[in-house]
Amino acid sequence: MSPNRSTGEWSLAVRQQAAVARLGQLGLRGGDLQDLLEAALLSIAEELGARNVALLELLPSWRELAGRAAVHDGAVVDVRLVDRVRIPAGRESMAGFTVMQGVAVVSGDIEADERFQVRAPDYGIPARAAVTAPVGWGERPWGVVVVYSDVVRAWTDDDVHFVQSMANTVGLAVARQRVEHELRDSSARLELSLGAGGFGAWTWDVRTDSVELSPSALAIYGLVGEAFDGDGDAFLELIHPDDRAALRGETYEALQTSGEQHNVYRTVRPDGEVRWVESWGRVLRGNDQPYRLVGVIADITDRQRAEESREALLVAEQHARERLTLLAEATARFSGSLDPDVIVATLPEFCVPRLADVCMVDLFDEVEQLREVAADAVDPERLADVRALRRKRAELGGVGGVWSERRVAGRAESVFEPVMTDEQFQAAASDEDHLALFRRFHARSSMVVPLVARDRVIGVLTLIITEPGRQYEPDHLTLVEELAGRAALALDNGRLFASRNRVARSLQAALLPPALPRIDGLGLAARYRVAEADIEIGGDFYDVIEVGGGAWGVVVGDVCGRGPDAAALTGLMRHSVRTAVVREAAPSRVLAQTNDAVLDQIDDARFCTAAYLRLEPEGPGRPVRVVASSAGHPRPVVLRADGRAELVDCSGLLLGVVPSPSLVDVEVTLEPGDSVVLYTDGVTEARRGKELFGEKRLLAAIRSLAGQDAEGIAAGLDDAVSDYQDDANDDIAIVVVQAQRA
Repeated sequence: MSPNRSTGEWSLAVRQQAAVARLGQLGLRGGDLQDLLEAALLSIAEELGARNVALLELLPSWRELAGRAAVHDGAVVDVRLVDRVRIPAGRESMAGFTVMQGVAVVSGDIEADERFQVRAPDYGIPARAAVTAPVGWGERPWGVVVVYSDVVRAWTDDDVHFVQSMANTVGLAVARQRVEHELRDSSARLELSLGAGGFGAWTWDVRTDSVELSPSALAIYGLVGEAFDGDGDAFLELIHPDDRAALRGETYEALQTSGEQHNVYRTVRPDGEVRWVESWGRVLRGNDQPYRLVGVIADITDRQRAEESREALLVAEQHARERLTLLAEATARFSGSLDPDVIVATLPEFCVPRLADVCMVDLFDEVEQLREVAADAVDPERLADVRALRRKRAELGGVGGVWSERRVAGRAESVFEPVMTDEQFQAAASDEDHLALFRRFHARSSMVVPLVARDRVIGVLTLIITEPGRQYEPDHLTLVEELAGRAALALDNGRLFASRNRVARSLQAALLPPALPRIDGLGLAARYRVAEADIEIGGDFYDVIEVGGGAWGVVVGDVCGRGPDAAALTGLMRHSVRTAVVREAAPSRVLAQTNDAVLDQIDDARFCTAAYLRLEPEGPGRPVRVVASSAGHPRPVVLRADGRAELVDCSGLLLGVVPSPSLVDVEVTLEPGDSVVLYTDGVTEARRGKELFGEKRLLAAIRSLAGQDAEGIAAGLDDAVSDYQDDANDDIAIVVVQAQRA
């Protein structure tokens, strides 16, 4: 479409962009993927006026597309019916061609289109036209979105772009969920493998009733070289007939209760041999609904036949479970904070005394030098001794000897000393005093492990046992390396969060006035809050501008989106307003010129809202003339000194959408003690559950603040919103202007 669109076309384009944005936000919030897919199809059907919309998934064989979700006549089709649909995934079908080529395909008249042999009417879909868009991420195809029209239709570029945008958003949501599932599966399998000794692994997909077995698990079931299609019923055929009912019942009980599964049952191999199997499993849930069961199995036939072997396995299992519990506890503690200092301090506190008598953490500083940042010991004298040994080592140039942190960091390889001998101390000592210090410290066993995050060594973890009666074993090294990896990842995430948060807050502050000016005859106050747990740059802003002739301008605005794009548009808005006030006095003209600047310099569908006041104070105790105009922004509120509160009806079209938007100027007179309140939609859209703060509560809250000065009104309104909402999901900006009394 040309840039000279009609208002209806612009409105449709904005709605379509908004639909894509809403779907993207739904995907970012996580939740059930099927709900998101159905929401996407409903939105496509509504925006394009289509009766039938479908989403097809490419099966692993790459030969067929299977139904995943569908909408018919504005209603979602039962997924059990959709799942039965199968369409060839090749050039013979429009959908198959789309997913294989990775490009959108348009057909204005299906009956006249000779490109494809398989058509929608073959499947009972009364379609005359269609547009398809591939769903995937990177170069990996996943499926296709199909939009059908009951009549011959000339699809516009905007139609195709909208369908592809929705398909891309669906693809990102599918990719995100798949990554999340893979991460959860990997973590669960790792933990359960540690707990069970690392035997065969299995996964049961609850939705599709399909089972995946690792090669070692296939070997346990005697399926090496045998076919296994992964069907749930086929898996039950591997179980002894007398044990099937118990296994099925215990599995479903785990799904409904604790989420933990433990079974002992017999399996019948293809050659007829009966073996005993023990299985551990854990339920993975999303939105409190089980979607997958992952676990490990072990062949315990020998354990069943020999009590001694069974006891040995139980002891090993218990030790592994203790290590798994330790790792789970450590992960919980590391993830409990994003403050790097807290994470660093947590590591030695966690290790002493359960893993070591002395623990030290060294990190690279700004000049890439290892520096001790945290340490702990069961005995302070032990910690003093090891620090003395470190100082001596530094004096000797840090070469040779034991506990070479720099060597570990440089090679990114652990140094493991299960038993430390006096010969090692003699070789490391430079003189008799040095040797005496080694012997007094009397390290018995030690590990020095690199802290690695994103393939980069960020520091070193040193663990030392000095008390008699215990020493490190090889499995301790594996455990500590895993512990160090989790700690390094948490620390690196904390550093990234802190760095990004500092940048975002600094840029946010740069987009707001550093301080409100002092104006004779006016009282000014402002409040600004960003959404909780949000490190993106917000889109709310405000500014107070001297416009000449004793007049002042006040603007409060809100740009769509968050992050760098929002910051760029915010900066453009502030600059454009400040430029416009030099040439224009009427607020509506100031906003109109700002709209022209946004349209000239922003080439996408971003938009913004703003309310602008022109203030003409004449000194304390004198009335203040106020002229107000709003471009799609919440209406200002005038609070009279006697407690009356009223909305200023100065609404106009938002900025950045169409040239020459409809804008009005409304004049208001503030008597001494009267105030006008500007705010962003974060105030009225603050939520408690599903209920909004709204205009009625806004007016009631402002009325209750009658008699307060500007600072008191701004603070009181901010507190009222904060007390009402469950959490801050949007930024809030409030500016109060008050005509001062004499």
